[in-house]
This record gives sequence, C-alpha cells and structure tokens, in this order.
Amino acid sequence: MLLGVDAGASHCAAVVARGGLDVLGRAEGPAAAMKPGGAATAAAIIADVARRSAALAGVELPANVAVVGAAGAGRAQEQEELAAAIVATGVTRAARVLPDGEVALRAAFADQPGILLNAGTGSVAFARDAAGQIHRSGGYGWQLGDEGGGYWLGQRALDAAARAEDGRGEGSTMLARLLGSLGLRRFDDIVRWTATATPAQVAALAPHVLHAALEGEAVAQRAVHEAARELVGLVVALSRHFPGETEIPVALTGGLLVPSSPLAPAFARALAAQLPRARLVETHVDPAVGALRLAAELT
Repeated sequence: MLLGVDAGASHCAAVVARGGLDVLGRAEGPAAAMKPGGAATAAAIIADVARRSAALAGVELPANVAVVGAAGAGRAQEQEELAAAIVATGVTRAARVLPDGEVALRAAFADQPGILLNAGTGSVAFARDAAGQIHRSGGYGWQLGDEGGGYWLGQRALDAAARAEDGRGEGSTMLARLLGSLGLRRFDDIVRWTATATPAQVAALAPHVLHAALEGEAVAQRAVHEAARELVGLVVALSRHFPGETEIPVALTGGLLVPSSPLAPAFARALAAQLPRARLVETHVDPAVGALRLAAELT
C-alpha cells in the first residue's frame, strides 16, 4: 500500500494505491503546511485526509510507504520532524517528507529536466538539470519574498485600498471590493483586520486584484504585470543550470496560474521576452500523484 500526499499552504490532498500507480482513492482537506514546532498539527491533518482517501478506496491503512510533499519543509530538520509525526499517527509504516515544489517537479516532468513554477499563497521555482540535480529559486516565505505570489498580490490590494482612502494616485475599486469581501464597513475596519490577519488571509485577497485586472482597472493590471515579472525572475535565475541554447521546458502550477487568471498570459508574455528558449509545457501537475510515484520508487 502506497500513500502520496500534497501538504500545501492552502489545502492538503492524499492519494492511495496498491503496488502500482493506479490511484484507488483520493481525498482533500485543509492546509497542512509545516510550520516551526507544528509537526504534530500538520501530521494530524495529513492523517485525517489519508484515512478518508483509504476509506474511499475501500482499503485499510497503514501504508507501507508514504511520501509527502510539504510546504514549509525545506530543511532537513522540518522534514524529519514531520516524517516522524506522520508515522506516529499510524497511517504509514515509513514516511519521507520533501519540499512540496520538489514533489510537484516530479509530477510535471517525471525524471526529465525542466523548471516548475508554483504561484499560490507564495511563489517558488524548482529545476531538475540534465544530471538530475535539483535546484531552487525563491519560496522563502512572506517575510523574505514570495514575490508574485498570493500574499504579495494581497499586499498590493491593501496598498491600493489605502491609497484610494487617501485619494492618492489613480482611482481604484479595491477599497470597495475588500470591504464587501471581508464584510466590513469602513477603511478603519480594514486597518484593524490587518493587525490580526494571517499570511493565508492576506493571500486570499489576491483574486480581487486578478478580477479587477480582468475588468480593465489600471492599478490592478500593473500589479499583475509586476507579479509576472517577479515570477519570470525565478525561472530566469534557474536557467543557468541549462547551459547552451537548448530549449528549457517550463511547467506551471498553483492557483494564481490557472488558464482563466490574467497572470498566466502576462507571465507567458514576460517569459518569452526575457527567456526566448523557454517552452511552456501544457500539463496537469498533480503533486499528490508525484508523491505517489516517489513512494513507489522507495518500495
């Protein structure tokens, strides 16, 4: 029995399989990202989602091996702590935890070279070079970057609302959008809201920027173009691991880069301008299945 898990900052997905890679059951749940000192909390969410996926498949846990791609698990210490906590829940006999982007890279390209860009709550890019080595750019959290990600765009929404309140710069509908979305009445209420808002709550404001951009609002369109340039910068930084003039496959994942988002075409245009040898790959990236593939290799 194999278990593959995508433990992200906005949701958690688990898939189970017996022997091969045919998914028998899949379940989803709330965010299960790894935070300092939070291994037990993340493991409890992962275990619940894993048990539901097994129930849907009509099979029983524990799995023989589980591979978990976890947001916030970029260092060996976090990986080891979360792996031990997951085993302690009883859903698997052995667990390996990897950064979520590294597992998504496997889902996108199997063992072939390429770059995967993930733009969701945060932003990060991973690359596998021709020698099979893994490289990373960005993904250091909202305090150190995550440029072009959901939190970054959410900050732009709040900035536009504050400028609209003061009458600074161009007109913007962002203040009205945020008040309606958050169920607030005045700008002062937004100020109080920001005092306790979590990074995930700020990131949840990003769709308002995307919707305003689609409706032609200049302030929002500039924010989208800036986000696209920042995301391209993550890819360009990794292009040095692909010497010469060979084509570089680039895959996209994350809620901000779905086809209906204005950020996706803005990114494509900026990428073509800055890195002409990049080739966008149209593929569905399922990190939980990527984790399952890795689990199969460990058996």
